[in-house]
Amino acid sequence: MERKADLLKMSSLLEECMNAYKYAVEVVQKESKLMFELCDSCADVCRTCARECLELGGTKEDKVYQMCMDYSNLCEQLKQYESKVDERALRKSV
Repeated sequence: MERKADLLKMSSLLEECMNAYKYAVEVVQKESKLMFELCDSCADVCRTCARECLELGGTKEDKVYQMCMDYSNLCEQLKQYESKVDERALRKSV
């Protein structure tokens, strides 16, 4: 029975990661001045979720853990997009 509760909790953690990534994408699309910090924060949320998966008895080989870390990496990659946005904005202002 406890394992079923853990599965539900892990599912919720994965959903939290997905929502963090979606939020990070929205922030980048809106070209917020806080994009860098918010992408970092969203990546941290996903890493925290991944750690919680491990605390529930999962392993680093578990798919949910890996997906949480994938979302974290996706949030980090959005920061690369940010620098491209900044370069275009700088060109327009010159």
